[in-house]
Amino acid sequence: MRFFGWSWSLGRWRGVDIRFHFSMLLSIPIAYWLFKPVDLRGVVESLLWVSGFTLFILLHEVGHAFAAQVVGVEVKSIVVWLLGGLTNLAHKPEKPAHNFFIYAAGPLMNMLLAFLCIVAYVLMAMVFLPLSKDADTYIWIQTFQNLFFSLALANLILVVFNLIPVYPLDGGNILHASMEWMFGKTNADRITLAVGIPFLGLLILLGIFTRDYILLFFCILIAISISSLNHAWLKNINLGITYLFKRAGYHYLKGDYERAAQYYTADIDKNPNEINNYITRAGCYLAIGQRERALADIDRALKLNPNHILALELRGEIHMLNKDYDTASTYFTQVQQINPNWAVSYFDIASLHMERGELQAALEGFNKAIAYQPRTPLFYIIRSLAHFKAGDLKSAHDDQDVAVGISPEEALVMVDVNLMVYEDKLDWAKDFYGRMLEKTPHNAFALQGIAEACLINRSFDDAVSYFTRALELNPREARLYLGRGKVYFELNEIEKAKADFEKVPAVTDKLHLKRQADDLIRKIQTN
Repeated sequence: MRFFGWSWSLGRWRGVDIRFHFSMLLSIPIAYWLFKPVDLRGVVESLLWVSGFTLFILLHEVGHAFAAQVVGVEVKSIVVWLLGGLTNLAHKPEKPAHNFFIYAAGPLMNMLLAFLCIVAYVLMAMVFLPLSKDADTYIWIQTFQNLFFSLALANLILVVFNLIPVYPLDGGNILHASMEWMFGKTNADRITLAVGIPFLGLLILLGIFTRDYILLFFCILIAISISSLNHAWLKNINLGITYLFKRAGYHYLKGDYERAAQYYTADIDKNPNEINNYITRAGCYLAIGQRERALADIDRALKLNPNHILALELRGEIHMLNKDYDTASTYFTQVQQINPNWAVSYFDIASLHMERGELQAALEGFNKAIAYQPRTPLFYIIRSLAHFKAGDLKSAHDDQDVAVGISPEEALVMVDVNLMVYEDKLDWAKDFYGRMLEKTPHNAFALQGIAEACLINRSFDDAVSYFTRALELNPREARLYLGRGKVYFELNEIEKAKADFEKVPAVTDKLHLKRQADDLIRKIQTN
């Protein structure tokens, strides 16, 4: 969203910052190119048309903003730019009816504006034209009459275009809200994709056929946005972008954390004052269990910017991993004071409440986190744990199903740094993964998840069984060999453990997994 930061504020309305993007400056030469005025009347007409069209885009967004405020959603800003407008909500409401109301309000506003323009057109024709006493006045009134008619037509075009059922256009959001109300969030994502992609294809063909490069550029933006409804697609797009422009980020997204850290180190050597490189390298170190090195990078980042929310949040998370909950809470609270609309701080504070047994406070925090960031599988999984602890199995199961619907792999397999979630929670893990395996008995991700939960809770016989079943389905997953090897080591089956560890380098290129296997083999040899 940095692109939309290049704008200037025109004032505030009901607490909403109204901003115009610098790209609006291009509307003047575009208007000249479209109207090609040859006299003063033509210049006035073209400027009034562009001004009116811009005003109608703004009022379209005001319709969204007003509807959002009616249902209790904070609106931070409205940005009008060359290709449309953006209403920046603090979060999307959880109720589908509220989403429907918000996204229907924009097209309804344009319908009202089209009607008012037609009324003005009729008044010009029936009242002002007959009263004109000279040719010059008659021509000017006729110019305004044509202006109102074209602006009415422009509003109707805005209505039709915005109601095309392609996410994130209003029509796509209205469709998604309707489908969520009838079939649930996960099915709503699938239906909206299934309906939207053919329409997007038609828009692309239209842009190619008419050689409308602005429409084609707009279609690219829509394609990126619609991919957010499918976690795998969005991840692949991000992988492609980072591969081209930020190789360190590519390896981070691939889960090759040690290699990513090496790239970030090279970036830091080139630009030692770029704070994001320290923070992301800290994330790499944290993912491979090197907390001290992560903490050192976080401290460097905080020296560059003491109020950087991601650095403060990571600092708090390290304290939480070390079970220093009071200090962690201090950092998370500080982050919330700086940015009260960030989902991660609510999630981490809610996790602290859950660890302390404060389940109601935990659920309230998880609800806020999901309201601000509704497509993160981990949020639903951990909220399901809170519901399970509170004895609400139906809500726990609903959250699990939503998480798996968003991304099966991310919902069913914890990254290494989050494996502590399983500690002393084997009953929840068996309930969760048991349900998934009952639906799909050959789900390798579910088998890996329950195997790792059993390992963490020292249920070694079950762990071996689940790891073995998972390996039969996914024989090239290095973490499965590492996990089963650790179980064999605990059971004192040293040769089997060594055999599993030795397979790791053959099935993965991830440096931290290879290093982990080498360290475990050396441990066996030393003993």
